[in-house]
Amino acid sequence: MGVKRSRSDSDCESPPKKRRESTEGDLRFKGPRKEHLEDLYHQGELLGEGGYGAVYAGTRKADGFPVAIKYARKDDEELELPGLDGPIPLEVALMMLVSHESSCANVLKLMDWFSGPEDYIMILERPDPCQDLYEFCHSKGGYLSEDVARHVLVQVLQALRHCQDSGVFHRDLKAENLLIRTDTLEVKLIDFGCGDKWKDTPYVEYSGTEDFAPPELFLSGEYLAGPTTVWSVGLTLYELVCGYLPFRNKRAIISGCLIFPSWVSPDCCSLIRRCLRRKAADRLTLEEIQVHPWLQQT
Repeated sequence: MGVKRSRSDSDCESPPKKRRESTEGDLRFKGPRKEHLEDLYHQGELLGEGGYGAVYAGTRKADGFPVAIKYARKDDEELELPGLDGPIPLEVALMMLVSHESSCANVLKLMDWFSGPEDYIMILERPDPCQDLYEFCHSKGGYLSEDVARHVLVQVLQALRHCQDSGVFHRDLKAENLLIRTDTLEVKLIDFGCGDKWKDTPYVEYSGTEDFAPPELFLSGEYLAGPTTVWSVGLTLYELVCGYLPFRNKRAIISGCLIFPSWVSPDCCSLIRRCLRRKAADRLTLEEIQVHPWLQQT
C-alpha cells in the first residue's frame, strides 16, 4: 500500500527544499503521538517496501480497526502548520491538509502519526479487500472496460479536485497510487510522498515518476501544477483502457504521438488527446474533464 512509486520501484528524487509556511488557518492539526506505537497499534504483515521505507498491515488495539502503518525516512522537506510547535515532515503535513473534517472519500486519510529520530510513522486507512489499480487491471486481463474506467476516473477527479481545493499538489498520480476496493470499486488516492504545496507559479524541481512527467519539464525545465495533473490524468486513463502507457521514453513524451487500440471509443480517445496536448495551455482543466461527453455516458 503506497509503495510503488515507479515502474522500477525507485524512490522519489528531489533536492532538499527550504522550510515552508502554510497559509491554511482554520484546520485542526495534530502533532505526533507521545505514546509508543506498540501501545496503540498492532503491527502485522509487510504490505510492501521501497527505497523510502515500508508499509505494514495493522490494527488499532482499542477497537480492532484495520490500518496501514507506513514508515518513511526523514529528510529536509518540512512544512509549518498553524497550531503546531514547529515544522513537520512535508508528507505528513500534506496528508493533514487533505484529511481535514470536510475530507474526500476518495483520498486515503491520515489517522495518526509518530515521529522517531530518523523516520516518521503514519497511521493510515486500510481499505479491505483492495488492490492497487495497476494490479487490479492486470487481474482483469490487462485493461478495464470503459464503463469501469469511467467509474474509476470520476472518483479520481473528485480526489484531485479535493487536493487542489486543499492546497495540495499530489504530483505522482498513476495506477500504482490508486487503491480500489475489489468488492465495491471505491477508489482512493494514496502516497503523497512526492507531493508539494499547490501554487500557481511554475515548479522547477520534479519529484515523481519520470514516465508520467509532462513534456514541458524536458523542454523548459518548468511545469505548472494544474496542467501537470491533467497530463497524468490522461496517461492514467490511457493505461486503464489500453493496458499500457502511450510513451516509452522522454523522446516519445516530447513528440506526443498517440496511437490507440481499435477497442477504445472515439469519445474516450478525444478526452485522452485533450489531456495530453503537448502545450500545457491547450490541455483541459480538471473542471472541463468532469463535463466531457465521455464522462456523461451512463
